[in-house]
Amino acid sequence: MPVRQHLHDSLLLGDDDTPLARMRLRDDDDGTAVAADVRPLPEAPLTRLVAQVRRDLAGHRLETPDEALAAALVADGLKLDRAATDMRHDLTGVPEPVALPDGWSLGAPGWDDDLAAGLDAAYGPDHPDGRWQPSDTEEVRAMFDTGEPVPPLVPASARLIDPDGRSAGHVLCAGPVPWTDDDCVWILNLGVAPRAQRRGFGRALLVHALRGAREVGLPSVGLSVVDGNPARRMYDAVGFRVLTRVLTVRIPDA
Repeated sequence: MPVRQHLHDSLLLGDDDTPLARMRLRDDDDGTAVAADVRPLPEAPLTRLVAQVRRDLAGHRLETPDEALAAALVADGLKLDRAATDMRHDLTGVPEPVALPDGWSLGAPGWDDDLAAGLDAAYGPDHPDGRWQPSDTEEVRAMFDTGEPVPPLVPASARLIDPDGRSAGHVLCAGPVPWTDDDCVWILNLGVAPRAQRRGFGRALLVHALRGAREVGLPSVGLSVVDGNPARRMYDAVGFRVLTRVLTVRIPDA
């Protein structure tokens, strides 16, 4: 099929070679084509950019910090898949470890049936991040078994262990990771089973991750929090700052 437009140097060009937007093109681990950090250039008409995106980036997952572009794509009939905020902690003013109740502890990271059941219950159908999926379990198992797509960063990861020795939550980190421009530790998942929630364990796991990141010498910790996730208050409270917004729209195949 003839291609009239050009994609080069991270520029999306109009048919007349007018630059319309900057972006980073990559493929996800699952093979999905991604147009990341799409930023309209000054004076680029949104209606023209939307039409060019729909044609030239068909089949891509588009990620943009630009609210106006995301709104224009939605107005053109597409669906906003995810609205989230990327955050960073610069590892200054890291809190002291959180004291846990008698019998509770933070143990070595890993995966077991108790943890799988706890996260399945924690990420129910009404959770802003969506339900925990079998593919999520498979991905975590692969990280521990084969180191793919990224290996766990052990010093910054941990399981929450209850007085009966059962897993009741975890924080899972990796780093550095290939999807960020900076060499940061990335918090892939932080979850606590419903039976252990509202007791400060989420903060204990988060502080463990920060201190582990500092221990290995990486300069910051990053995460992405979806709009509506109550954990955002906890991230703000321990010193995370907003890096950028990430609005995700899937561009249908032509």
